[in-house]
Amino acid sequence: MRVFVTVGNALDPFDRLLEMVDAALPAEGVEGLCQHGVSAVRPRGLKHVPILTRPEFDSELCRADVVLCHAGVGTLWSAIEAGHHPLVVPRREHLGEHVNDHQLEICAALEPEGLIRVVSTTHELAAALRSTTRVPEQRPLDQSALRRIGDALGALGRSRRRARPWLLRLLQFGSPPLERMRFR
Repeated sequence: MRVFVTVGNALDPFDRLLEMVDAALPAEGVEGLCQHGVSAVRPRGLKHVPILTRPEFDSELCRADVVLCHAGVGTLWSAIEAGHHPLVVPRREHLGEHVNDHQLEICAALEPEGLIRVVSTTHELAAALRSTTRVPEQRPLDQSALRRIGDALGALGRSRRRARPWLLRLLQFGSPPLERMRFR
């Protein structure tokens, strides 16, 4: 099994995700790459790099059987578009992993759509890794999936005590241009 682990380009370390990966990876039969950013943890059995260029990132997505990542919009979009059902651990503000908990909101919008699988514990991650057996085929998202994601994010903002316009701006900033998002 080829694994691609990415923590994104945030300036805060994400040791919790990498510790989960290290504990959950099988001792044998796994290869891959871990993009660790500023984190100190290095999962065993994987090559390690602090950062990747966009072409390197895309290449790793294409080669991977499974993607383990944070809940950054750009990372999730790219993984889904490459045909993955990424295993996602959202960064948490109270753990010092990010400036706020917007990644929880992103997960709350995408997981019910069946586009990602949120894992919260090492045990959940190990079980998810055991159930992953195939290399994905590239599949662009269709317009109806994009509308459902947008509707879910919009409803999420309306259901809170205060609106989350920053989330929509974040999605706009981190997402590919609209032309790339259209189903051809």
